[in-house]
Amino acid sequence: MRRWPSAAPIEHKDRRDFATAVDLEIETNLKAGLRASFPSHALSGEETGDEGDSDYRWLIDPIDGTKYYAGGSSLFALSAGLLHRGEPILGVVHAAASRQSFYAWDGGGAFVDGRKLEGPAARRLDEAIVNVDTPNTHALSTEERSWFESRLLELTRRTYRVRALGQASLAACWLAGGAFDAYVDLTGYATPQDVAAARVIMKEAGCRVEHVDPGVGPPRLLAAPPEVWTELNRILLD
Repeated sequence: MRRWPSAAPIEHKDRRDFATAVDLEIETNLKAGLRASFPSHALSGEETGDEGDSDYRWLIDPIDGTKYYAGGSSLFALSAGLLHRGEPILGVVHAAASRQSFYAWDGGGAFVDGRKLEGPAARRLDEAIVNVDTPNTHALSTEERSWFESRLLELTRRTYRVRALGQASLAACWLAGGAFDAYVDLTGYATPQDVAAARVIMKEAGCRVEHVDPGVGPPRLLAAPPEVWTELNRILLD
């Protein structure tokens, strides 16, 4: 936070994606701390790759929303999730700008700064605010793009409102807190580091969190209260 928003991009991953020196320093420091506390666990960082092999693996995104961070916007967070044999069992998302810490563990509930999160109230689909994540749209195949555009249009017709925050971890936390009513990765290309912690937090707040396979491109992550989840699943598989 002391260096925000002065941190400049240092490494471009593609036309629009980059990392800053702060990303690398956070990830290096967090890996060192986790390695000291859990020496037998494996580590996977968004910026520095994989270390070790274990049934337990930490997935780290040091700044989810680096473009926001570098641009002076507050929509960024640190995200860390723990997998056991590939399944998320613990998640932490720290929104540094708002000084909020969201966290959850398997069977233990979801919380923000000690307050339990209950998820959104059950509502009809036409009353729902749905956050749509759209990673990698520039690289979609013709078939994937056609599916994506048709489902996005259908969501705008069938729901109360569609948002595209462009920040998966915070979107998930706001779903857990009730600000959103559903989360959809509409391309299927959210990175494991982006959604590992998010999946635990949404699930422990009472949402149904599952991947849906529409038969076009990779499976899509869908999270919502059970009633809304069922309706959204029909839209994605139609």
